[in-house]
Amino acid sequence: MNMRTLWERAHLREIWHNCRYYNDYRRIRAFCQKHGREIRLLLPDKLWLDSISVVITTKCNLRCPDCSNLMQYYDAPYHLDRDLVIASMKKLNESFDWCDHYKILGGETFLSPDLKSILMSVPQEKCGKVSIFTNGTIVPDDRDLFAVMRRKRINVILSNYGIAQEAQKKLTAVLDRENISYEIVKSLVWMDYGLVMNHGANDKELLRQFRQCFINCKLLLNGCLYYCPRHAHGYDLGLMDRKADEYVDILRNTTAQNRREIRRLMWRRKPVEACKYCQRGTDKAIQIPRGK
Repeated sequence: MNMRTLWERAHLREIWHNCRYYNDYRRIRAFCQKHGREIRLLLPDKLWLDSISVVITTKCNLRCPDCSNLMQYYDAPYHLDRDLVIASMKKLNESFDWCDHYKILGGETFLSPDLKSILMSVPQEKCGKVSIFTNGTIVPDDRDLFAVMRRKRINVILSNYGIAQEAQKKLTAVLDRENISYEIVKSLVWMDYGLVMNHGANDKELLRQFRQCFINCKLLLNGCLYYCPRHAHGYDLGLMDRKADEYVDILRNTTAQNRREIRRLMWRRKPVEACKYCQRGTDKAIQIPRGK
């Protein structure tokens, strides 16, 4: 049922004209400013996403033992297949109407030899913000890459690691020279998600944990979209399982199927398998120094 039919059948027009907000435009404007994003996410004929992350490599030149994305567990880190990444990005891009924040990340993103080609597939015309995430230790020297970054309006987000301060200064100088926007993460702490092991929480505890997690990181890895990075990389590493309703097979589905399943994943209200192997959302998740 489309919005026009719903409007007519439910007599919403009559209800609206008779409600106290009809002529109070100040309240209407305030309501839309406060809840505009949430309203967009609920539109039945559009798929509005708040955030999508695309992994292009699991290789990283740091081995932070508390990395929440589990890069430290890869004994044989790898660059994702360029054609697979681009194909899955294009299929994903066809499935949504707007994304507030489109993220490209690793591992260490600037280690990928295919970064320039992959950035060409970013749909910046329907994204509020497009970002590359980096630990700030690598300073690229590729004018063609910088040209693509400018054309795609790429923003670089630098992790604020104490061990990378000198390299970070060099990188920001290059980004300034190339007229590429960037931001440095202000927080000096991470959240410790705990060891990747089944922590033995019961169903009630898992549900409470899930409701208090508030993670907002739908992640595309090897053609599949996962609820969170820990689940995506945990499955990739063979450390945990996944169930059929906990991910979206972007490449295998049609665009219509992807739209329906992405919306279901986005509004999921019950734990995924990774919750058993994580302590985010519990009192045991504590703040720790950022990066090592």
